[in-house]
Amino acid sequence: MQKEGSSSTLSNISLTSRASELDSQKKKEVEELPHNHHGFHWLVCAVLIVGDMAGGGLVALPSSFVNSGLWAGIAMTIISAFLSAYTGVQLGDNWLMMQERWSEYKESCRKPYPEMGFRALGRGGRILVSIIITVQQFGLSVVFLLLASNNISSFLFAFWQLKINFCFIALVVAVFISPFLMLGSAKDFWQAGFVAMCSTCVAVILMIVGIIHDWGKCAPEVDFPPVVFNKFFLAYGTIMFAYGGHSVFPSFQHDMKTPKDFATSVISGYILILIMYLPVSVLGYLVYGGSQGGTIITSLQLTWVQQTVNVLITVHVVFTQVIICSPLSLQIEEIFKVPNKFGLRRVIVRLIIVLCVLFTALSIPKFGPILDLIGGTTITMLTMLLPAIFNLFLVASTKKWKESTGGQWTPQEVSIYASISDVFRYNSWWILLLNLFVLAFGIIGGVASTLSAVVELINTEWELPCYVELFMGKLQFNGDGGGVSCCGVNQDIVTLKGVDPYGFCAALTSNTTITTTTAFYS
Repeated sequence: MQKEGSSSTLSNISLTSRASELDSQKKKEVEELPHNHHGFHWLVCAVLIVGDMAGGGLVALPSSFVNSGLWAGIAMTIISAFLSAYTGVQLGDNWLMMQERWSEYKESCRKPYPEMGFRALGRGGRILVSIIITVQQFGLSVVFLLLASNNISSFLFAFWQLKINFCFIALVVAVFISPFLMLGSAKDFWQAGFVAMCSTCVAVILMIVGIIHDWGKCAPEVDFPPVVFNKFFLAYGTIMFAYGGHSVFPSFQHDMKTPKDFATSVISGYILILIMYLPVSVLGYLVYGGSQGGTIITSLQLTWVQQTVNVLITVHVVFTQVIICSPLSLQIEEIFKVPNKFGLRRVIVRLIIVLCVLFTALSIPKFGPILDLIGGTTITMLTMLLPAIFNLFLVASTKKWKESTGGQWTPQEVSIYASISDVFRYNSWWILLLNLFVLAFGIIGGVASTLSAVVELINTEWELPCYVELFMGKLQFNGDGGGVSCCGVNQDIVTLKGVDPYGFCAALTSNTTITTTTAFYS
Protein backbone atom coordinates (compact mmCIF):
# COMPACT_ATOMS: atom_id res chain seq x y z
CA MET A 1 0.00 0.00 0.00
CA GLN A 2 2.84 2.31 0.82
CA LYS A 3 4.39 1.60 -2.56
CA GLU A 4 1.11 2.29 -4.33
CA GLY A 5 0.70 5.57 -2.38
CA SER A 6 4.22 6.61 -3.26
CA SER A 7 3.58 5.82 -6.91
CA SER A 8 0.35 7.82 -6.84
CA THR A 9 2.15 10.75 -5.24
CA LEU A 10 4.88 10.68 -7.87
CA SER A 11 2.24 10.49 -10.60
CA ASN A 12 0.45 13.54 -9.18
CA ILE A 13 3.71 15.45 -8.94
CA SER A 14 4.49 14.53 -12.54
CA LEU A 15 1.07 15.67 -13.74
CA THR A 16 1.35 18.91 -11.76
CA SER A 17 4.80 19.53 -13.20
CA ARG A 18 3.54 18.80 -16.72
CA ALA A 19 0.57 21.16 -16.26
CA SER A 20 2.88 23.87 -14.95
CA GLU A 21 5.16 23.33 -17.94
CA LEU A 22 2.23 23.62 -20.36
CA ASP A 23 1.05 26.81 -18.63
CA SER A 24 4.54 28.30 -18.90
CA GLN A 25 4.75 27.29 -22.55
CA LYS A 26 1.33 28.81 -23.30
CA LYS A 27 2.27 32.02 -21.51
CA LYS A 28 5.51 32.15 -23.48
CA GLU A 29 3.56 31.73 -26.74
CA VAL A 30 1.24 34.55 -25.74
CA GLU A 31 4.10 36.88 -24.86
CA GLU A 32 6.28 35.89 -27.83
CA LEU A 33 6.41 38.52 -30.55
CA PRO A 34 5.13 37.15 -33.86
CA HIS A 35 7.55 36.40 -36.68
CA ASN A 36 6.38 36.04 -40.29
CA HIS A 37 8.99 34.00 -42.16
CA HIS A 38 7.42 34.89 -45.52
CA GLY A 39 7.23 38.62 -44.76
CA PHE A 40 9.49 41.46 -45.85
CA HIS A 41 12.30 43.33 -44.08
CA TRP A 42 11.75 46.59 -42.15
CA LEU A 43 13.73 48.44 -44.82
CA VAL A 44 11.27 47.28 -47.49
CA CYS A 45 8.45 48.52 -45.26
CA ALA A 46 10.13 51.94 -45.03
CA VAL A 47 10.34 52.00 -48.84
CA LEU A 48 6.62 51.23 -49.05
CA ILE A 49 5.83 54.06 -46.63
CA VAL A 50 7.85 56.55 -48.69
CA GLY A 51 6.37 55.25 -51.92
CA ASP A 52 2.86 55.53 -50.51
CA MET A 53 3.11 59.18 -49.46
CA ALA A 54 6.00 61.10 -50.98
CA GLY A 55 4.93 61.63 -54.60
CA GLY A 56 1.44 63.00 -54.08
CA GLY A 57 2.63 65.02 -51.10
CA LEU A 58 5.53 66.46 -53.08
CA VAL A 59 3.09 67.69 -55.72
CA ALA A 60 0.70 69.24 -53.21
CA LEU A 61 2.85 70.49 -50.34
CA PRO A 62 4.86 73.41 -51.87
CA SER A 63 1.69 75.31 -52.79
CA SER A 64 0.53 75.12 -49.17
CA PHE A 65 3.35 77.50 -48.21
CA VAL A 66 1.68 80.17 -50.36
CA ASN A 67 -1.45 79.81 -48.26
CA SER A 68 0.26 79.56 -44.87
CA GLY A 69 3.39 81.72 -45.22
CA LEU A 70 7.00 80.54 -44.97
CA TRP A 71 7.55 80.12 -41.24
CA ALA A 72 4.08 78.80 -40.47
CA GLY A 73 4.44 76.39 -43.40
CA ILE A 74 7.79 75.11 -42.13
CA ALA A 75 6.43 74.76 -38.60
CA MET A 76 3.28 72.92 -39.68
CA THR A 77 5.25 70.62 -41.99
CA ILE A 78 7.69 69.62 -39.23
CA ILE A 79 5.07 69.37 -36.47
CA SER A 80 2.75 67.35 -38.70
CA ALA A 81 5.63 65.03 -39.64
CA PHE A 82 6.48 64.46 -35.97
CA LEU A 83 2.90 63.89 -34.87
CA SER A 84 2.11 61.75 -37.91
CA ALA A 85 5.19 59.58 -37.30
CA TYR A 86 4.21 59.32 -33.63
CA THR A 87 0.72 58.09 -34.46
CA GLY A 88 2.22 55.74 -37.05
CA VAL A 89 4.37 54.18 -34.32
CA GLN A 90 1.26 53.96 -32.13
CA LEU A 91 -0.53 52.03 -34.85
CA GLY A 92 2.37 49.58 -34.75
CA ASP A 93 2.14 49.26 -30.96
CA ASN A 94 -1.62 48.70 -31.26
CA TRP A 95 -1.10 45.84 -33.69
CA LEU A 96 1.53 44.18 -31.48
CA MET A 97 -0.87 44.30 -28.52
CA MET A 98 -3.57 42.72 -30.66
CA GLN A 99 -1.24 39.94 -31.80
CA GLU A 100 -0.30 39.30 -28.19
CA ARG A 101 -3.91 38.98 -27.04
CA TRP A 102 -5.59 37.35 -30.06
CA SER A 103 -3.74 34.58 -31.87
CA GLU A 104 -5.78 34.95 -35.07
CA TYR A 105 -3.95 38.22 -35.84
CA LYS A 106 -0.69 36.31 -36.13
CA GLU A 107 -2.18 34.67 -39.20
CA SER A 108 -3.89 36.26 -42.21
CA CYS A 109 -5.94 39.43 -41.63
CA ARG A 110 -7.36 41.34 -44.61
CA LYS A 111 -8.50 44.47 -42.77
CA PRO A 112 -6.18 45.11 -39.81
CA TYR A 113 -7.10 48.78 -39.28
CA PRO A 114 -10.86 48.10 -38.91
CA GLU A 115 -10.04 45.18 -36.62
CA MET A 116 -8.03 47.60 -34.51
CA GLY A 117 -11.13 49.75 -34.19
CA PHE A 118 -13.14 46.68 -33.13
CA ARG A 119 -10.67 45.63 -30.43
CA ALA A 120 -10.40 49.18 -29.09
CA LEU A 121 -14.02 50.39 -29.21
CA GLY A 122 -16.20 47.49 -30.32
CA ARG A 123 -18.27 46.93 -33.47
CA GLY A 124 -18.87 50.65 -33.91
CA GLY A 125 -15.13 51.24 -34.16
CA ARG A 126 -14.79 48.60 -36.86
CA ILE A 127 -17.65 50.04 -38.93
CA LEU A 128 -16.36 53.63 -38.55
CA VAL A 129 -12.84 52.76 -39.73
CA SER A 130 -14.14 50.66 -42.63
CA ILE A 131 -16.28 53.54 -43.91
CA ILE A 132 -13.51 56.13 -43.55
CA ILE A 133 -10.90 53.96 -45.30
CA THR A 134 -13.30 53.17 -48.14
CA VAL A 135 -14.08 56.85 -48.74
CA GLN A 136 -10.45 57.93 -48.49
CA GLN A 137 -8.92 55.20 -50.63
CA PHE A 138 -11.60 55.52 -53.29
CA GLY A 139 -11.22 59.31 -53.42
CA LEU A 140 -7.43 59.14 -53.65
CA SER A 141 -7.67 56.49 -56.37
CA VAL A 142 -9.82 58.86 -58.43
CA VAL A 143 -7.47 61.80 -57.88
CA PHE A 144 -4.39 59.79 -58.80
CA LEU A 145 -6.03 58.42 -61.93
CA LEU A 146 -6.93 61.95 -63.04
CA LEU A 147 -3.46 63.23 -62.20
CA ALA A 148 -1.68 60.53 -64.18
CA SER A 149 -4.03 60.91 -67.16
CA ASN A 150 -3.62 64.69 -67.37
CA ASN A 151 0.16 64.49 -67.04
CA ILE A 152 0.40 61.95 -69.87
CA SER A 153 -1.94 64.04 -72.05
CA SER A 154 0.19 67.19 -71.62
CA PHE A 155 3.43 65.25 -72.09
CA LEU A 156 2.26 63.80 -75.42
CA PHE A 157 1.30 67.24 -76.66
CA ALA A 158 4.50 68.92 -75.45
CA PHE A 159 6.87 66.58 -77.28
CA TRP A 160 4.87 65.08 -80.16
CA GLN A 161 1.97 67.53 -80.60
CA LEU A 162 -0.49 64.69 -80.04
CA LYS A 163 -3.86 66.12 -78.99
CA ILE A 164 -5.49 63.36 -76.94
CA ASN A 165 -8.02 64.30 -74.28
CA PHE A 166 -7.14 63.01 -70.82
CA CYS A 167 -10.48 61.14 -70.64
CA PHE A 168 -9.30 58.66 -73.29
CA ILE A 169 -5.92 58.30 -71.58
CA ALA A 170 -7.72 57.56 -68.29
CA LEU A 171 -9.18 54.47 -69.96
CA VAL A 172 -5.69 53.32 -71.00
CA VAL A 173 -4.24 53.96 -67.52
CA ALA A 174 -7.10 52.03 -65.88
CA VAL A 175 -6.45 49.06 -68.19
CA PHE A 176 -2.71 49.26 -67.50
CA ILE A 177 -2.98 49.17 -63.71
CA SER A 178 -5.73 46.51 -63.55
CA PRO A 179 -3.38 43.47 -63.66
CA PHE A 180 -1.25 44.92 -60.83
CA LEU A 181 -4.36 45.43 -58.69
CA MET A 182 -4.97 41.67 -58.73
CA LEU A 183 -1.99 41.12 -56.41
CA GLY A 184 -2.86 40.03 -52.88
CA SER A 185 -1.29 42.32 -50.27
CA ALA A 186 1.77 44.48 -49.59
CA LYS A 187 4.23 41.57 -49.62
CA ASP A 188 3.18 40.83 -53.21
CA PHE A 189 3.82 44.33 -54.59
CA TRP A 190 6.67 45.84 -52.55
CA GLN A 191 8.46 46.45 -55.87
CA ALA A 192 5.77 49.03 -56.70
CA GLY A 193 6.77 50.98 -53.59
CA PHE A 194 10.43 50.83 -54.61
CA VAL A 195 9.69 52.18 -58.10
CA ALA A 196 7.47 54.92 -56.63
CA MET A 197 10.15 55.96 -54.13
CA CYS A 198 12.96 56.04 -56.71
CA SER A 199 10.93 58.09 -59.19
CA THR A 200 10.12 60.61 -56.45
CA CYS A 201 13.77 60.90 -55.34
CA VAL A 202 14.87 61.68 -58.90
CA ALA A 203 11.96 64.16 -59.24
CA VAL A 204 13.13 66.01 -56.10
CA ILE A 205 16.67 66.37 -57.48
CA LEU A 206 15.35 67.68 -60.81
CA MET A 207 13.01 70.15 -59.09
CA ILE A 208 15.91 71.61 -57.12
CA VAL A 209 17.94 71.88 -60.34
CA GLY A 210 15.04 73.72 -62.02
CA ILE A 211 14.53 76.08 -59.07
CA ILE A 212 18.24 76.96 -58.94
CA HIS A 213 18.16 77.69 -62.68
CA ASP A 214 15.30 80.19 -62.19
CA TRP A 215 16.68 81.73 -58.97
CA GLY A 216 18.66 84.60 -60.52
CA LYS A 217 15.71 86.27 -62.30
CA CYS A 218 12.74 85.10 -60.22
CA ALA A 219 13.92 85.62 -56.63
CA PRO A 220 14.47 89.41 -56.95
CA GLU A 221 10.92 89.83 -58.34
CA VAL A 222 9.17 87.35 -56.05
CA ASP A 223 5.74 88.30 -54.69
CA PHE A 224 4.54 86.94 -51.34
CA PRO A 225 0.75 87.15 -51.07
CA PRO A 226 -0.82 87.94 -47.68
CA VAL A 227 -2.01 85.01 -45.58
CA VAL A 228 -5.81 84.71 -45.55
CA PHE A 229 -7.66 82.86 -42.76
CA ASN A 230 -9.53 80.28 -44.85
CA LYS A 231 -6.54 79.70 -47.16
CA PHE A 232 -4.34 79.09 -44.11
CA PHE A 233 -6.48 76.16 -43.01
CA LEU A 234 -6.66 74.82 -46.56
CA ALA A 235 -2.88 74.52 -46.15
CA TYR A 236 -3.52 72.24 -43.15
CA GLY A 237 -5.64 69.93 -45.32
CA THR A 238 -2.91 69.83 -47.96
CA ILE A 239 -0.25 69.00 -45.36
CA MET A 240 -2.44 66.23 -43.95
CA PHE A 241 -2.73 64.85 -47.48
CA ALA A 242 1.08 64.88 -47.71
CA TYR A 243 1.27 62.64 -44.62
CA GLY A 244 -1.89 60.64 -45.22
CA GLY A 245 -0.60 57.09 -45.55
CA HIS A 246 -1.82 55.62 -42.26
CA SER A 247 -4.70 53.69 -43.77
CA VAL A 248 -2.25 51.13 -45.20
CA PHE A 249 0.26 51.11 -42.32
CA PRO A 250 -1.35 48.17 -40.44
CA SER A 251 -1.40 46.16 -43.67
CA PHE A 252 2.32 46.85 -44.16
CA GLN A 253 3.14 45.79 -40.60
CA HIS A 254 1.03 42.65 -40.86
CA ASP A 255 3.13 41.54 -43.85
CA MET A 256 6.50 42.26 -42.20
CA LYS A 257 8.91 39.49 -41.27
CA THR A 258 9.28 41.01 -37.78
CA PRO A 259 6.31 43.28 -36.96
CA LYS A 260 8.06 44.73 -33.88
CA ASP A 261 10.45 46.54 -36.26
CA PHE A 262 7.62 48.63 -37.69
CA ALA A 263 8.57 51.67 -35.59
CA THR A 264 12.02 51.65 -37.23
CA SER A 265 10.36 51.60 -40.65
CA VAL A 266 8.09 54.53 -39.78
CA ILE A 267 10.85 56.72 -38.36
CA SER A 268 13.22 55.97 -41.27
CA GLY A 269 10.48 56.62 -43.82
CA TYR A 270 9.45 59.92 -42.30
CA ILE A 271 13.01 61.21 -42.09
CA LEU A 272 13.45 60.58 -45.82
CA ILE A 273 10.06 62.13 -46.62
CA LEU A 274 10.87 65.27 -44.64
CA ILE A 275 14.24 65.52 -46.43
CA MET A 276 12.29 65.52 -49.71
CA TYR A 277 9.50 67.89 -48.68
CA LEU A 278 11.29 70.78 -46.96
CA PRO A 279 13.95 71.80 -49.52
CA VAL A 280 11.52 71.83 -52.46
CA SER A 281 8.81 73.66 -50.49
CA VAL A 282 11.09 76.31 -48.98
CA LEU A 283 13.11 76.97 -52.16
CA GLY A 284 9.94 77.07 -54.24
CA TYR A 285 8.35 79.64 -51.94
CA LEU A 286 11.48 81.86 -51.86
CA VAL A 287 11.96 81.79 -55.65
CA TYR A 288 8.39 81.70 -57.00
CA GLY A 289 6.19 82.92 -54.14
CA GLY A 290 2.60 83.53 -55.13
CA SER A 291 3.24 82.89 -58.83
CA GLN A 292 2.96 79.16 -58.18
CA GLY A 293 -0.21 77.53 -59.39
CA GLY A 294 -1.43 74.55 -57.48
CA THR A 295 2.04 72.99 -57.64
CA ILE A 296 5.63 74.03 -58.09
CA ILE A 297 6.05 71.84 -61.18
CA THR A 298 4.48 74.29 -63.64
CA SER A 299 6.74 77.06 -62.30
CA LEU A 300 9.86 75.24 -63.53
CA GLN A 301 10.90 76.97 -66.75
CA LEU A 302 13.34 74.39 -68.07
CA THR A 303 10.92 72.44 -70.27
CA TRP A 304 12.84 69.17 -70.12
CA VAL A 305 12.96 69.38 -66.31
CA GLN A 306 9.27 70.21 -66.02
CA GLN A 307 8.14 67.40 -68.29
CA THR A 308 10.57 64.85 -66.85
CA VAL A 309 9.28 65.62 -63.37
CA ASN A 310 5.74 65.20 -64.68
CA VAL A 311 6.63 61.77 -66.07
CA LEU A 312 8.32 60.73 -62.81
CA ILE A 313 5.34 61.86 -60.75
CA THR A 314 3.08 59.97 -63.14
CA VAL A 315 5.15 56.82 -62.64
CA HIS A 316 4.91 57.32 -58.89
CA VAL A 317 1.15 57.85 -59.01
CA VAL A 318 0.51 54.77 -61.17
CA PHE A 319 2.45 52.47 -58.84
CA THR A 320 1.07 54.13 -55.70
CA GLN A 321 -2.37 53.36 -57.07
CA VAL A 322 -1.55 49.68 -56.53
CA ILE A 323 -0.62 50.37 -52.90
CA ILE A 324 -3.62 52.49 -51.92
CA CYS A 325 -6.17 50.24 -53.64
CA SER A 326 -5.08 47.21 -51.62
CA PRO A 327 -6.92 47.99 -48.32
CA LEU A 328 -10.03 49.01 -50.27
CA SER A 329 -10.03 45.76 -52.26
CA LEU A 330 -9.35 43.60 -49.21
CA GLN A 331 -12.20 45.19 -47.26
CA ILE A 332 -14.72 44.68 -50.04
CA GLU A 333 -13.54 41.11 -50.57
CA GLU A 334 -14.04 40.44 -46.86
CA ILE A 335 -17.63 41.72 -47.10
CA PHE A 336 -18.44 39.42 -50.03
CA LYS A 337 -16.49 36.47 -48.56
CA VAL A 338 -14.06 36.29 -51.49
CA PRO A 339 -11.29 33.71 -50.83
CA ASN A 340 -7.94 35.23 -49.88
CA LYS A 341 -6.21 33.91 -53.00
CA PHE A 342 -6.13 34.69 -56.70
CA GLY A 343 -9.25 33.50 -58.49
CA LEU A 344 -12.20 34.51 -60.61
CA ARG A 345 -14.12 36.14 -57.76
CA ARG A 346 -11.14 38.34 -56.86
CA VAL A 347 -10.77 39.39 -60.50
CA ILE A 348 -14.46 40.30 -60.76
CA VAL A 349 -14.52 42.32 -57.51
CA ARG A 350 -11.35 44.26 -58.30
CA LEU A 351 -12.37 44.97 -61.89
CA ILE A 352 -15.63 46.42 -60.57
CA ILE A 353 -13.61 48.66 -58.23
CA VAL A 354 -11.46 49.87 -61.15
CA LEU A 355 -14.57 50.58 -63.23
CA CYS A 356 -16.15 52.56 -60.38
CA VAL A 357 -12.96 54.62 -59.95
CA LEU A 358 -12.80 55.23 -63.71
CA PHE A 359 -16.47 56.22 -63.92
CA THR A 360 -16.07 58.71 -61.06
CA ALA A 361 -12.94 60.18 -62.64
CA LEU A 362 -14.74 60.69 -65.94
CA SER A 363 -17.78 62.13 -64.12
CA ILE A 364 -15.85 64.67 -62.03
CA PRO A 365 -12.79 65.75 -64.07
CA LYS A 366 -12.06 68.56 -61.61
CA PHE A 367 -11.67 66.56 -58.45
CA GLY A 368 -9.17 68.91 -56.76
CA PRO A 369 -11.54 70.82 -54.43
CA ILE A 370 -12.65 67.51 -52.92
CA LEU A 371 -9.02 66.70 -52.11
CA ASP A 372 -8.85 69.35 -49.38
CA LEU A 373 -12.11 67.96 -47.99
CA ILE A 374 -10.60 64.46 -47.91
CA GLY A 375 -7.48 65.83 -46.20
CA GLY A 376 -9.46 67.70 -43.55
CA THR A 377 -11.81 64.80 -42.76
CA THR A 378 -10.85 61.21 -43.54
CA ILE A 379 -7.06 61.66 -43.59
CA THR A 380 -7.10 63.71 -40.38
CA MET A 381 -9.14 61.01 -38.66
CA LEU A 382 -7.00 58.10 -39.88
CA THR A 383 -3.71 59.92 -39.32
CA MET A 384 -4.22 61.96 -36.14
CA LEU A 385 -7.38 61.07 -34.26
CA LEU A 386 -8.07 57.33 -34.47
CA PRO A 387 -4.51 56.01 -33.85
CA ALA A 388 -4.23 58.08 -30.66
CA ILE A 389 -7.70 57.09 -29.43
CA PHE A 390 -7.20 53.39 -30.22
CA ASN A 391 -3.83 53.37 -28.48
CA LEU A 392 -5.21 54.84 -25.26
CA PHE A 393 -8.03 52.30 -25.13
CA LEU A 394 -5.94 49.29 -26.17
CA VAL A 395 -3.19 50.05 -23.65
CA ALA A 396 -5.79 50.39 -20.90
CA SER A 397 -7.70 47.24 -21.90
CA THR A 398 -4.48 45.22 -22.25
CA LYS A 399 -3.28 46.19 -18.77
CA LYS A 400 -6.75 45.49 -17.42
CA TRP A 401 -6.71 42.09 -19.15
CA LYS A 402 -3.31 41.19 -17.68
CA GLU A 403 -4.49 42.18 -14.22
CA SER A 404 -7.57 39.98 -14.41
CA THR A 405 -6.10 36.96 -16.25
CA GLY A 406 -2.37 37.10 -15.62
CA GLY A 407 -1.84 37.36 -19.36
CA GLN A 408 -3.29 33.89 -19.96
CA TRP A 409 -6.04 32.89 -22.37
CA THR A 410 -9.51 32.77 -20.85
CA PRO A 411 -12.96 32.53 -22.45
CA GLN A 412 -13.90 35.89 -20.93
CA GLU A 413 -10.93 37.89 -22.15
CA VAL A 414 -12.54 38.88 -25.48
CA SER A 415 -15.15 40.92 -23.61
CA ILE A 416 -12.58 43.02 -21.75
CA TYR A 417 -12.84 46.60 -23.03
CA ALA A 418 -11.54 49.74 -21.39
CA SER A 419 -13.79 52.51 -20.10
CA ILE A 420 -12.85 56.19 -20.16
CA SER A 421 -11.92 55.97 -16.48
CA ASP A 422 -9.67 53.00 -17.33
CA VAL A 423 -7.94 55.13 -19.98
CA PHE A 424 -6.91 57.65 -17.32
CA ARG A 425 -6.08 54.95 -14.81
CA TYR A 426 -3.85 52.71 -16.90
CA ASN A 427 -2.07 55.16 -19.24
CA SER A 428 0.96 57.12 -18.08
CA TRP A 429 0.45 60.87 -17.66
CA TRP A 430 2.93 61.86 -20.39
CA ILE A 431 1.26 59.57 -22.95
CA LEU A 432 -2.11 61.06 -21.99
CA LEU A 433 -0.80 64.61 -22.45
CA LEU A 434 0.91 63.85 -25.77
CA ASN A 435 -2.13 62.04 -27.15
CA LEU A 436 -4.45 64.82 -26.01
CA PHE A 437 -2.20 67.32 -27.83
CA VAL A 438 -2.37 65.17 -30.98
CA LEU A 439 -6.16 65.03 -30.68
CA ALA A 440 -6.43 68.80 -30.18
CA PHE A 441 -4.14 69.47 -33.15
CA GLY A 442 -6.15 67.11 -35.34
CA ILE A 443 -9.60 68.31 -34.27
CA ILE A 444 -8.90 72.05 -34.53
CA GLY A 445 -7.04 71.78 -37.81
CA GLY A 446 -9.44 69.21 -39.27
CA VAL A 447 -12.61 71.18 -38.48
CA ALA A 448 -11.16 74.47 -39.76
CA SER A 449 -9.77 72.80 -42.89
CA THR A 450 -13.07 71.05 -43.59
CA LEU A 451 -15.04 74.29 -43.30
CA SER A 452 -12.58 76.05 -45.64
CA ALA A 453 -12.83 73.15 -48.11
CA VAL A 454 -16.63 73.35 -48.07
CA VAL A 455 -16.42 77.05 -48.95
CA GLU A 456 -14.09 76.19 -51.83
CA LEU A 457 -16.50 73.50 -53.04
CA ILE A 458 -19.39 75.96 -53.05
CA ASN A 459 -17.39 78.46 -55.13
CA THR A 460 -16.03 75.88 -57.61
CA GLU A 461 -17.22 75.90 -61.22
CA TRP A 462 -17.86 72.27 -62.08
CA GLU A 463 -17.17 70.86 -65.52
CA LEU A 464 -19.39 68.50 -67.49
CA PRO A 465 -18.52 64.78 -67.26
CA CYS A 466 -16.36 63.44 -70.07
CA TYR A 467 -19.05 61.13 -71.47
CA VAL A 468 -21.58 64.00 -71.55
CA GLU A 469 -19.13 66.20 -73.48
CA LEU A 470 -18.44 63.27 -75.84
CA PHE A 471 -22.17 62.80 -76.46
CA MET A 472 -22.57 66.54 -77.12
CA GLY A 473 -19.57 66.57 -79.47
CA LYS A 474 -17.63 68.98 -77.22
CA LEU A 475 -14.92 66.67 -75.95
CA GLN A 476 -11.71 68.28 -77.22
CA PHE A 477 -8.07 68.33 -76.24
CA ASN A 478 -7.55 70.92 -73.49
CA GLY A 479 -3.86 70.51 -72.80
CA ASP A 480 -1.39 73.35 -72.60
CA GLY A 481 1.71 71.72 -74.06
CA GLY A 482 3.59 72.25 -70.83
CA GLY A 483 2.44 75.80 -70.07
CA VAL A 484 4.54 77.64 -67.49
CA SER A 485 3.45 79.67 -64.48
CA CYS A 486 6.09 82.36 -65.02
CA CYS A 487 7.42 84.14 -61.95
CA GLY A 488 6.97 87.75 -60.81
CA VAL A 489 3.96 89.79 -59.73
CA ASN A 490 2.44 89.67 -63.22
CA GLN A 491 3.71 86.13 -63.93
CA ASP A 492 5.57 87.35 -67.02
CA ILE A 493 9.25 86.91 -66.17
CA VAL A 494 11.08 84.36 -68.32
CA THR A 495 14.43 82.90 -67.25
CA LEU A 496 15.25 81.31 -70.61
CA LYS A 497 17.23 83.31 -73.16
CA GLY A 498 15.53 84.30 -76.40
CA VAL A 499 12.05 83.16 -75.29
CA ASP A 500 9.07 85.48 -75.80
CA PRO A 501 6.84 85.60 -72.68
CA TYR A 502 3.77 85.68 -74.95
CA GLY A 503 3.05 82.13 -75.96
CA PHE A 504 5.28 80.79 -73.17
CA CYS A 505 3.83 82.15 -69.94
CA ALA A 506 0.41 80.73 -69.15
CA ALA A 507 -0.82 84.05 -67.74
CA LEU A 508 -0.09 85.83 -71.04
CA THR A 509 -1.45 83.14 -73.35
CA SER A 510 -5.11 83.44 -74.25
CA ASN A 511 -7.40 80.45 -73.75
CA THR A 512 -4.70 78.49 -71.97
CA THR A 513 -5.54 76.20 -69.12
CA ILE A 514 -2.92 74.52 -66.99
CA THR A 515 -4.03 70.91 -67.00
CA THR A 516 -0.99 69.16 -65.63
CA THR A 517 -0.63 68.50 -61.93
CA THR A 518 -2.01 71.92 -60.97
CA ALA A 519 -5.52 70.98 -61.95
CA PHE A 520 -6.03 68.86 -58.88
CA TYR A 521 -4.33 70.82 -56.14
CA SER A 522 -5.59 74.35 -56.79
